[in-house]
Amino acid sequence: MAPSSVEPRPLPRNAAVDSSARLPTPARTGAAFSFPYATPYSIQLDIMTALFEAIEGRKVAVFESPTGTGKSLSLICATFTWLRDNEKRREAIALDEGDGGPDAEPAWVRRQAAERKRRDLTRHEEELKERIAAVKVKEAELRKRALRDAKLGSARFAKKQRLDESGTDDDVPSDDDAFLPSDSPADASSSASGQPAWHALTSSSDDDANLSPAVRALMAQFSGPSTSDLEELPETTPKVIYASRTHSQLTQFVAELKKTSFGKDVQVKEGSMGESEAIPAIRTIPLGSRKQMCINEDVQKMGAKAGAEAMNEACRELASSKEKSKRCQFLPPTDAIGRAQVLDFRDRALAQVRDIEDLVQVGKEMKTCPYYAGRTAARQAELVTLPYNLLLQKTARESLGISLDDAVILIDESHNLIDTILGVYSCTITSTQLTVAKAQINEYLRRFASRLRGESEMHLRTLRRLLEGLERVAKQWAEGARSGKEEVWTASKMVEAMGGNLDTINFGKLESFLKESHIARKVSGYAEKVAERASKAKEEGPRVVKGARSTTTGTTLPAGPLPPSAIAAMHNIESFVLSLSNRAQDGRVLLSLLPAAEGRSLGPYASMAPVVSLKYQLLNPSESFSSLITAARAIVMAGGTMEPISDVRKQLLPSLPNERWSTFSCGHIVPSENLFCSIVPSGPRGIPFDFTYGKRGDTALLDDLGNAIANFAALIPHGVVVFLPSYKLLDELVARWKETGTWTRLQSRKALFTEPKLASEVEATLQAYTSAIEDVKTASTVTGSLLFAVVGAKLSEGINFSDRLARAVIMVGMPFPNSQSPELMERMKYVRSLKKKSALEPASLASREDPGQALYLSLCLKAVNQSIGRAIRHQGDFASLLLLDGRYARKEIRNGLPGWIRDEVKVQEGFGGAMKDLGAWWRAKRANNMV
Repeated sequence: MAPSSVEPRPLPRNAAVDSSARLPTPARTGAAFSFPYATPYSIQLDIMTALFEAIEGRKVAVFESPTGTGKSLSLICATFTWLRDNEKRREAIALDEGDGGPDAEPAWVRRQAAERKRRDLTRHEEELKERIAAVKVKEAELRKRALRDAKLGSARFAKKQRLDESGTDDDVPSDDDAFLPSDSPADASSSASGQPAWHALTSSSDDDANLSPAVRALMAQFSGPSTSDLEELPETTPKVIYASRTHSQLTQFVAELKKTSFGKDVQVKEGSMGESEAIPAIRTIPLGSRKQMCINEDVQKMGAKAGAEAMNEACRELASSKEKSKRCQFLPPTDAIGRAQVLDFRDRALAQVRDIEDLVQVGKEMKTCPYYAGRTAARQAELVTLPYNLLLQKTARESLGISLDDAVILIDESHNLIDTILGVYSCTITSTQLTVAKAQINEYLRRFASRLRGESEMHLRTLRRLLEGLERVAKQWAEGARSGKEEVWTASKMVEAMGGNLDTINFGKLESFLKESHIARKVSGYAEKVAERASKAKEEGPRVVKGARSTTTGTTLPAGPLPPSAIAAMHNIESFVLSLSNRAQDGRVLLSLLPAAEGRSLGPYASMAPVVSLKYQLLNPSESFSSLITAARAIVMAGGTMEPISDVRKQLLPSLPNERWSTFSCGHIVPSENLFCSIVPSGPRGIPFDFTYGKRGDTALLDDLGNAIANFAALIPHGVVVFLPSYKLLDELVARWKETGTWTRLQSRKALFTEPKLASEVEATLQAYTSAIEDVKTASTVTGSLLFAVVGAKLSEGINFSDRLARAVIMVGMPFPNSQSPELMERMKYVRSLKKKSALEPASLASREDPGQALYLSLCLKAVNQSIGRAIRHQGDFASLLLLDGRYARKEIRNGLPGWIRDEVKVQEGFGGAMKDLGAWWRAKRANNMV
């Protein structure tokens, strides 16, 4: 499709939008949605129309659109068409408020008053646009100058001189004061002394200590600047929040946005005189982790050497230091100059649509930390992009300062949304970490007990009692447990087993203390400092080092930097305690014995005693998701394959009113003749393809599977991807086939590859696989590549096997999860316990009498759908899909396949029929010169 000259769809400023009614749905044309190409697919027009209506109708919607149907462009054009139209509606409402009844003031007076009110409402917006426009002019001048210099052969480049920092180092407090809670005397005096605005950016807003380990690992304690002065600037609402699973998917979304008129400044002709109006690009800010955005090389090296938690602590120490010489050089000063620097960064960041790499480059050029300053810029952004783990956890959103009020939330690649929410709120601690954390608290109390406010000391000692209780439970359970034993407890049973007078603990107040004081960060930070002092003392010779020994317990904290697992101990435990207190009814605790090696993983803290793992598992994702539903205007969960959609409705949105619920599902853009899909129930020798767990070791079955794949490989050109349920089956197949000669037979057909277990080896494997497809020698009998991959591993999601890379996807068996897993058993039991509501009873994949089995089946089919979705990536693509297991023929299982496959699938009676149909299909492709 060739690009067209489509301009944004402007709405007249004068009452063209009825302020009292819904926005009219745009005409069903590409121009009406500012689509960047002349002729959208019919499917894209369907998506854009349905999405616009869902946003206007304040819906919570599921959109299923197969890969290759232009889903991202459709999301962009529909969403930002609505955003621009809504902006015009708001202006119309302001003007309409100037109307009055018969006794009102004269019309011209009312119109003047309404116009004045509208200007007041939009004053900050207009000022921001003027500042950004000035930045764009300046950047354009710099680009012209650079081009001119390049033509002249000059090596000169324009550089922006960094503003000088100001401030003094007078009255610098003791190094240890930085580790006091925020309500302690030292902190109270400094906050009351009228610190400049930027001071708040590096202290009170770093509210992330209670994040789950999963989120902390992703966001790398994303927190930081938020000054009261800067936050007084009005926040842009409504804004669009786009979340996806990976950094690369976020970058791809921004690249798609740049293709549209919403991603660039355009001039639109308006009025009878032909005057034009400048419509700026959507103001966009990407948010990410320190790993992605930090520009301090020393902190980056710390992260590479010691892990994310060490990087977090190093960053926080540089950000919170009251000594100018110790603060991060990229953090603006704590005064009016620093405020101006942050605003300059914001203006430049918003001047163009940028991805994270672009924003980091801006930070380097301006010598301003993009990690911290980006958060302030996000307040005035119209679009914020971020990984969806950060969106889904409330404390992460609070740390980021993201407001969901009236927001339009787009969650892409949301097929694993339920599992992601459950994972975000799950956390694991070990008995060794409990020992570490207790020692750190003892050391902290020894140093600071006399300086803590009474309430802070009380809460800290309460936390220590909780740790002692957990440590006691772990020890007693280990004494009675057999090696490898697992047991599931309710959260309330865990609290009861901790004993003592824990039932008198006010968990609400304890939670507030943990969140507001950032005590986990300060305790672990102080422990790190003490360990460094001990290490230095050891190097300088034997002498007493103040603070290096705990007189409370007689325990000496280890010398040298703590291992990352020790630094994370306090944070993990805090998350665990908060989980116990907040979700006692919807969670479970899994107790298990870890291998002996785990007890030696903390270096100086190592213990030969049995190590017990305590994992908190959230069972109910709906409560956590409800805060998004309450605040946001609309939520769109989009994905290529969202089946079974009923799972989303029943597990995630059980209390959502029916009038707010909406679904949209479309077929594929490829013609039906470009897809061959067969269910193959048996092999060449007639052995039934039944890959249930108990039969996977049947050598006759494995041999006939090898024969089947060899036959398929002889017919199918180029690349073939075979998905297996597990690495275990993959290893067994390779070993068996090498023993019987089947592996050698396959090698005569195609170059063979297996999915590596290490992520670092994936790229090299894919490159070799691709090269073998592209570099086929005419005289060779080898006609491409055959890749054996594992469902749910590294190649079943996010990898684009388009065109020759996957002329066939073969699914061997059904990848059911381990039914004996205690975690899965608890989740199935919980789903069974949910009360059925007649209004929420869509057709189920499995028996309505057993919701647990329906969940078990849906987990399997989600994995299947994602794997077979690796093929057919665009309109001209074509591929064969072969499902090798008789169970796929069952009606309830076929109904769980994506609609675009379900309508084309054929159940074969035997292997011979499958080969006959497959051969005919490929002969037709060769006859049409498609191969």
